Amino acid sequence: MIKFIKALDRGEVTNFSRNSYEVVFSIFMVALAYFYRNSPQIEYPRILYFFLLLLGTNFVFNYLLRRRTSVNLWLIDLTLLANFWIITGVVYCSGKGESYFWTLYLLPVFAASLMASFKDAFGLVFLCVLAIAVMSWPLGGELAAILGFGIKVAVLTFSAGVVYNTAQSRKRAEAGLAFKRGQVELLEKEIQEKETEIVKTASAGEVGTLAAGVLHDLGNAVSVILLTAQIAAEDEKPEKKDMERILKAAKFAKSVISNAFSIVRGQEYVFETGTVLEPVENAVLLTEYSARKKGVAVALSLPSDLPQLRMSRIHVERLFINTISNSVSFVPDHGRVTVSVVSGKDGIEAAVADNGPGFPEKLLREGVKAFGTTRKEAGGTGLGLYVCDQIAQRHGGWLKLENGPAGGAVVKFFLPFSGPPDKKNG
Repeated sequence: MIKFIKALDRGEVTNFSRNSYEVVFSIFMVALAYFYRNSPQIEYPRILYFFLLLLGTNFVFNYLLRRRTSVNLWLIDLTLLANFWIITGVVYCSGKGESYFWTLYLLPVFAASLMASFKDAFGLVFLCVLAIAVMSWPLGGELAAILGFGIKVAVLTFSAGVVYNTAQSRKRAEAGLAFKRGQVELLEKEIQEKETEIVKTASAGEVGTLAAGVLHDLGNAVSVILLTAQIAAEDEKPEKKDMERILKAAKFAKSVISNAFSIVRGQEYVFETGTVLEPVENAVLLTEYSARKKGVAVALSLPSDLPQLRMSRIHVERLFINTISNSVSFVPDHGRVTVSVVSGKDGIEAAVADNGPGFPEKLLREGVKAFGTTRKEAGGTGLGLYVCDQIAQRHGGWLKLENGPAGGAVVKFFLPFSGPPDKKNG
């Protein structure tokens, strides 16, 4: 029995109607029937009952599906057949083959052509033509009657064909855009993973390797920009999120290039004056894929009037990337990570908190050490938080690990406004 039910399953459709066009069109026809109520062709008030039934059916269907993302095709078929039966009643009560309400058949024909398969659209057109033919029979030998029937058939068939071809073209375009968006997400993931790996393995004796790795990974950032721009160009209504992704990826690529040139010149840390707003936003962008994959919500608490400080921007960005990535990797699915920054008397203090299991007591007691990881089985090297601690110290600040009052890990770090005490680069 279960196999039989599965064999009958036709799947679901996502592009069903969520508008009130059918209702508006039906209201127009009700008004038309009212004004022509004295016509001898119209069976009044029987025709109004069918119109009210048509209005009620479409209203209920649209109301129930307004918040649905997909619906089973069998339900679509039942709704279309119900509309066909009601419209046939309207035509029957308004002159049968001579009724001018036959145009109502376009409603289910359009819906079938937009949402269902070619066989469904053809089948519904066939039913409509059959109903018109039965109610027009016999056609007699009059040329006008034959031509009138032929025009009705041609209008229904041609309309179904045009709408079906348009719908198929749109489906192919949407499928292409969905594939390209998937490719962009994969590239974003690769950027985030490789950037994190560079941070973990960076050391003063590997400056040349670091520069080569950054320049190599720059190609992925450019690919994100190009693919997202292509998606926006092909989409009828470009999404704001795509435009923001292009701008953020371009800014990140520019900062990577600038930092790479500084490394080549032997300046591992280049201190400049600025705020931490942009580094935090870029860090969230690069960790977005990992967070979204686990359903993790990343909340930001950033005052817009943060004072400027002297910092190596790319290293501060890496500091946030590492701490956010660390939290995302430990929180449960659909967890929460909060990034907050406040301004103090001598500098800014940031905190990355999560609702994960928190830090083990040994790590809190002994402090951050190189290769001191708690997740070796997951491939952790223990260098992530250690590098963060080194970055904070190079800026003249500090990094602390805590557990929140309600549980979860909290990474706090302080960066002074004045930068490192010796005021020297690196």
